[in-house]
Amino acid sequence: MDRVDKFAFWVSTIFRLMLIIGCIVATFTGNWMHLGFFIYVLIVTFLPSIIEKTYRFEFPNEFEVLIMLYIYASLMLGEYGEYFEIFWWWDLFLHTSLGIIFPALGFILVYVLNSEHQVNLSPFFIALFSFSIAVSFGTIWEIFEYVMDVVFGLNMQTSGLVDTMWDLIVETLSALLMSTLGYLYLKKDIHIRLFEKAERKFIERNPRLFKK
Repeated sequence: MDRVDKFAFWVSTIFRLMLIIGCIVATFTGNWMHLGFFIYVLIVTFLPSIIEKTYRFEFPNEFEVLIMLYIYASLMLGEYGEYFEIFWWWDLFLHTSLGIIFPALGFILVYVLNSEHQVNLSPFFIALFSFSIAVSFGTIWEIFEYVMDVVFGLNMQTSGLVDTMWDLIVETLSALLMSTLGYLYLKKDIHIRLFEKAERKFIERNPRLFKK
C-alpha cells in the first residue's frame, strides 16, 4: 500500500468513524433526524465502492478521496455545520467542484466502455458524454436537495429557484470547461499533467481493461 493508498484509507476510515460516533450520540440524545442524516451520509460514502464492485473496475485513490471530501464538505459542513448559512460562497464552491468531478467520472466510464466493449469513440463524443454526465448528476443533485428540504425540513436550496438556477449554471460552465480541456487533451492539442497522471493511474489500477 503506497502513500496515496494509505491516505485514502485513513480519510475514508476517519470520516466513517465520525459518522458512526454521530449515530451513537444521536441515538442516546434521541435526535432521530440527526440519526437518519448520519446513517444516510454513511451509506453515501460506500457508493464509490459499490460502483467499483458492480462494474468491476477501480477508481484512482485520488478520485475516491475527492468524492469523500465532497460528501463531507457538502453534507457535514454545508448542511449539518450550517456552512451554507455562514459562508455565502460555500454552495457555489461545491457546485463548481461538482462540475469538475463529474466530467472526470464521465471520462472514466467511457474508458470502461471503450475497453470492455471495444467501442471506438471519438474525442468529441467522449467530451460530450462527460459533459452530459456532469449536467445530469448536477440536475439529480438539485432534485435531491429539493426532496431533502420537503421531506426533512432542511434548507439545502437556500433561496429556492434562484439558488437552483445558479447552481445549475455554475455546474454547467465548470463541466463545459473540463470537457473542453479533456477534448483538447484527447486530440493531443494540449498536454495537461493532471489528466496524464489520472489516465496513468486508472490504467495501472485496471490493467485487465487494457489488455490487447
